[in-house]
Amino acid sequence: MARQVREPSFGALHRSACVIGIPGLLWQIGRRFVLVFCVVLLVGLVVMRPDNAVIKAVIVLAIVLAVYGLAFAWRWTAGRLGIRQCRLHENGVAVTDLLGGVQGAVAWRDLATVREINATGILTSFRRFEFQHRAGHLEMMVVVLSVHRAFASDLIRLANEKIGAQGA
Repeated sequence: MARQVREPSFGALHRSACVIGIPGLLWQIGRRFVLVFCVVLLVGLVVMRPDNAVIKAVIVLAIVLAVYGLAFAWRWTAGRLGIRQCRLHENGVAVTDLLGGVQGAVAWRDLATVREINATGILTSFRRFEFQHRAGHLEMMVVVLSVHRAFASDLIRLANEKIGAQGA
């Protein structure tokens, strides 16, 4: 059972997604680089047919499985324990840390804008959200994988509703 995180009275939870940050981006790039490198090695083994090609191919496949197994295990553990999550609530946004506690939280009423930045490349794809405070300083920044399209659309929709309603 997932551990409950106490956000500062932000109301009902709409959706949550994992936050990756800079180490997560580097892990994603490294994981994809290893996959491309191993595919090139396997093609080389098939084309050149060296001695013990089967053993070498098994070693290469074991490396790929180990890297992707670690990624799957981390995602499962993070989701189960509620760590490194960005949670959208009715009245604000909260981000948890590596221990599952609240690392940062901001209420919709304190925000002036939410800026979304998309980055897509061969080895990485992510979305960065910057929460700008009414006083002008950067309140909080969140980086999520681009596969969380529903989370991104909900975040922008809630921001438009809550921030737009305050300005009217």
